[in-house]
Amino acid sequence: MLDTTAEEYRFLLNRLTDYFNNKNSMNRREFIKNVARAGVAVGFPTIIPASALGKDGAVAPSERITMASIGLGTQGTANTKNFFSDKRVQIVALCDVNNTEGRQYYGYGNNETRGMRAARAQFGMDIPAFNDFREVLEQPGIDVVTTATPDHWHALVGLACVAKGKDVFGEKPLTRTIREGQVLRDSVMNSGCIWQTGSWQRSLPAFVRAAEIVRNGYLGQISRIKIGLPSNFKAETLSPEPVPEGFDWEMWQGPAPRSSFYNPRRTFTRWRGVTNYSAGKIADWGAHHLDIALWALGCDDSGPKEIVPTHIEWPKDGFSDQPMKFRVSLFYNNGVEIEISDMNRNGVEFFGSKGKLFVSRETIFSDPIGIAETRILPTEDRLFPIRHGDHFTAFIDSVLDRRIAVTDIDVAHRTNTGCLLAEIAYKLNRPIKWDIKNEKIIGDEQAARLCDRAYSAPWVLPA
Repeated sequence: MLDTTAEEYRFLLNRLTDYFNNKNSMNRREFIKNVARAGVAVGFPTIIPASALGKDGAVAPSERITMASIGLGTQGTANTKNFFSDKRVQIVALCDVNNTEGRQYYGYGNNETRGMRAARAQFGMDIPAFNDFREVLEQPGIDVVTTATPDHWHALVGLACVAKGKDVFGEKPLTRTIREGQVLRDSVMNSGCIWQTGSWQRSLPAFVRAAEIVRNGYLGQISRIKIGLPSNFKAETLSPEPVPEGFDWEMWQGPAPRSSFYNPRRTFTRWRGVTNYSAGKIADWGAHHLDIALWALGCDDSGPKEIVPTHIEWPKDGFSDQPMKFRVSLFYNNGVEIEISDMNRNGVEFFGSKGKLFVSRETIFSDPIGIAETRILPTEDRLFPIRHGDHFTAFIDSVLDRRIAVTDIDVAHRTNTGCLLAEIAYKLNRPIKWDIKNEKIIGDEQAARLCDRAYSAPWVLPA
């Protein structure tokens, strides 16, 4: 169970900010007293590493943040590129299990190579390179970590980073299972580390505008939200191929169920079509769109009370075991139904008593038309301000001033929980009920067991 609530966690981080801004007026005893109010038993150096204070020759974060990058596939390389371009950041370590030429990524919307070799060529051949993330975390002088592994690795890599006191930019969805999310959330919230999840739509003006319009009542009472996601990968028929030299297939699988079937397309560009590694689009894109819906409603610290699947079509053959078509509804205590389907238009559509509003990465429009053009006043409910322009610089801002991140750990966990409950409901093809306070499925033992899964040896999820 949590030792620290989300509100107390925010309080703790804000007290850290006060400390940095008022080091001359706040002594150590006052600081620890304030931290104790949040119910966290920590010593001063545990929360603030020496590098954060510029001691022992380390560079203070206000001047330069040292970052390690774990996972250098398509998303990880893109994230690292964004941080690499920030003059406040220095990339000091790279980690990936793929040390081949990286051509396995061809055909994934681009013809660029990925993996360790490509990353070193792009970011610097002098940057230390590692195959095992645990070796990275043993290196001195690393302040923060950006990690973008396949979903089945998210929990263990994140937990290892936090255990070493690192601030983390972690990819969405937060974890592969609900239980992993609970453990990771608890660990982060009791650590004092900054965690930001890559649900970057919160940093796009159109989504901020849509959420503020809903928050301030311009659509009236919201009764329903429709979320449209892309469909899962087509169930192609693939043949096994030899594992290429330079690729650590065992490490790539990690805690997931073991498989002897290797195919580069299944492993590098279509792994989200395999349940062992991912929940598919319901969690991949759901982590984006459900996040926006809950943010707009002001209930991103809660969860659904009931989850009801209404349509499901499974593939008849091929490598993918994700549904080809799906529709599932999540019902919340505020009376709102959120329908998630790959048969809806990609985006988030709000239905209120005064009109409706649709927002996506490409557009925002409303009926009546004028609602989408509403000017939100400074005195109204405004959402998280992006101070330097995007999701990545916002993370660095939070690292520097110790303020809560744009999509912090509890927000990411609550959104991911909704997505994974939807997955469980359509897998069983029946409604399930969720105890929001205690975070568990009630009245259905089979469904409850799907909130967790066994790890392959030697990997273990910390209790």
